[in-house]
Amino acid sequence: MKVSAIRMLPLIPAMVLALFANAQAQSREYFLARADTQKYAVILGGIGADDQYQSQFRQWTLKLHEILAADYGYPPDHIALLLGRGDAATSEIAGNCRLETILATMEQLQMKVQPGDQVTIFFIGHGTSDDRDAKFVISGPDISGAKFAEILQNFADQDIAVVNTTASSQPFCAALSAPGRVIVCATRSAAERYDTIFARFLLEGLQNHAADRDKNQRVSLFEIFWYGREKVNSWYTDQDRLPSEHPTLDENGDGRFHTDPDLVQDESGLAQIAEFDTLAALLPEAVAGGPAAETLRKLTARMRALERSVILLRNHKAEMSEIDYRQQLETLLIDLARSTRRLKSFRAALQMEFVF
Repeated sequence: MKVSAIRMLPLIPAMVLALFANAQAQSREYFLARADTQKYAVILGGIGADDQYQSQFRQWTLKLHEILAADYGYPPDHIALLLGRGDAATSEIAGNCRLETILATMEQLQMKVQPGDQVTIFFIGHGTSDDRDAKFVISGPDISGAKFAEILQNFADQDIAVVNTTASSQPFCAALSAPGRVIVCATRSAAERYDTIFARFLLEGLQNHAADRDKNQRVSLFEIFWYGREKVNSWYTDQDRLPSEHPTLDENGDGRFHTDPDLVQDESGLAQIAEFDTLAALLPEAVAGGPAAETLRKLTARMRALERSVILLRNHKAEMSEIDYRQQLETLLIDLARSTRRLKSFRAALQMEFVF
């Protein structure tokens, strides 16, 4: 017994630090809508089993890059696209999708991001899983969920979103689950190991903001999950086939992925406020670099922060008395209406200025 106790002593500080880090992570507010928040995307395109698959992955990843830049306001240097064995002829592709390149890309990103920035990682390609581990198929040794989880430990101060469109993605993503992370994946288990179609509907949902359910001109992780799930289910029904993939969502760090999140149980509150859109996407091109840009960013951030608060309040309704809930909701909605009115007035004044 004494020997066992002595052997456990070195583990105690590590256990305490782990518990402290977890408590600290849970106490932090995630996906805050701030005027200075920056958003980054890492697109990982894996190796195809043949030329046809590789061509498809290339098409999907390049299209995703295009959509994020054109429709969601991501500057070119905020998107890192790694694909297969690389493509020197295409400027959008930063390099090959090998383990060492992924590590170097994430290290470079770590030096660039600030606390509160958002990093979204997309996996497009093949996924595999066995009794020991789940992996994303890349050039050279494949990368496991456990290995990628180690990489993400360096981004404790950033908001992390993950979209994994591959087969057997659920066990890979389960290794990434942590407080404050929003994760969407194409499957609900390791057994769903056939090639998926989720990536097609990811692009469809992002393009032209087709997945925008609440018509606020932005797309959240929850909306892209919901859109992809409905489209995947419809596709298999139309093909008269049994579904071999079921999109799932995890956002509370418990590693349990849901095919049908319960809004009452607050299983999607974080996913609803984690958005792909940047503030830059909402700025009129004419003022993007002018003196009015800062004011416009602050007004827009204020409106989005209040919308965020409304969503979170609604997701905690079951925990509150009816009186408290109604009072807080009324206060937020009044403030939101005023902020929205100020933003619309400012934008209208800017538009008149540039028209005349």
